[in-house]
Amino acid sequence: MLLSSCKSNWHLCCTEIYIRERKKKKKKMDVMKYSYMNCRWILSTSFQCAVILFCINVHMESASSAPSYGNESDRLALLDFKNKIIQDPLGIMHSWNHSIHFCNWVGITCNQSSQRVLVLNLASLKLAGSIPPSIGNLTHLTGINLENNSFHGEIPQEMGHLLQLRHLNLMNNSFVGKIPTNMTHCKELSVFRVYGNRLIGSIPVQLSSLSTLVYFDLGNNNLTGIVPAWIGNLTSLYAFSVAWNNF
Repeated sequence: MLLSSCKSNWHLCCTEIYIRERKKKKKKMDVMKYSYMNCRWILSTSFQCAVILFCINVHMESASSAPSYGNESDRLALLDFKNKIIQDPLGIMHSWNHSIHFCNWVGITCNQSSQRVLVLNLASLKLAGSIPPSIGNLTHLTGINLENNSFHGEIPQEMGHLLQLRHLNLMNNSFVGKIPTNMTHCKELSVFRVYGNRLIGSIPVQLSSLSTLVYFDLGNNNLTGIVPAWIGNLTSLYAFSVAWNNF
């Protein structure tokens, strides 16, 4: 059909062929342009994905290499305790730093599974300082031993927050003030030794509820008043001392 029409009107035929060729060329260009844009989009998306994956990988590596601090409240409470130390001739507190998990700090014993602090034992280490109220945040403590140091200031009432505390040994320091009445909340307490300090006041009647006491040593302080009769009701008591006070 096209050939027959070309014979009669070659000019029209050539024009039509030219138009058809232009359309084919345009269609081809459109396809190439679409392919280019599609390829560019794929490359751009791939690059973005690669960047995202790289960032995720870096973050995971950073997280895995950073020390796991376990319970944050315990760590912060211990750091607060460290900040109250004013003399440390043996450098004990040097191990209490961010590069070591607090369960591995000198004097600290933790529960292996929960990584909560169970024991604070800094006896006879020539330390001087005070006990901050944040000691009450170490709620899993079962034992505190600060014997034979130079701790001073008052025994904080927040000790009463330590509901699992069984052993409290503050012998031979320089603690002042009264015996905290909040200690009555420490229902598991079996050892309470504050011998050799500068405590004043009377023996709090609130301590009469500590039925699990085995060792109760208040000797060599500045306590006054009378020895309360309820001491005889502590049936678990094995040793009790109030010698060298002002009774």
